[in-house]
Amino acid sequence: MSSSAVQAFERGADAINRLDADALAELVHEDGVFEPLRAATEGAYVGPDGMRRFVADTVETFDVFEAMLEEVSDLGDGKVLGVGTIRMRGRGSGFQNDVTTAAVAQFRDGLLTRYKDYGDPELARQAAANDW
Repeated sequence: MSSSAVQAFERGADAINRLDADALAELVHEDGVFEPLRAATEGAYVGPDGMRRFVADTVETFDVFEAMLEEVSDLGDGKVLGVGTIRMRGRGSGFQNDVTTAAVAQFRDGLLTRYKDYGDPELARQAAANDW
């Protein structure tokens, strides 16, 4: 049986795959911080409005954006590890790439409070073990 944090993580991945900004925004705490890999250049997305901006940025940048999760693990205390691949194709350029995703997420009261994609499963596991 999946924990509520794992279920929330999976609902978030589904909302991202559907590019459903409202569904994604409903899963995020008011001051929740979402740091996908692109946050290194674009900055983190904060709160429900930040998640709507993430979806808008994704639609503007990509024709295809799909998160395929291979592992979702409950790490306890509302913390989840998600590992998989993000398939993307650039809007206009047509450039397609698959990128490893390895993220740690923290949930409180069923809402995302923090998410960081490390891009490398071992780095994500180390971060989770060190209370990132």
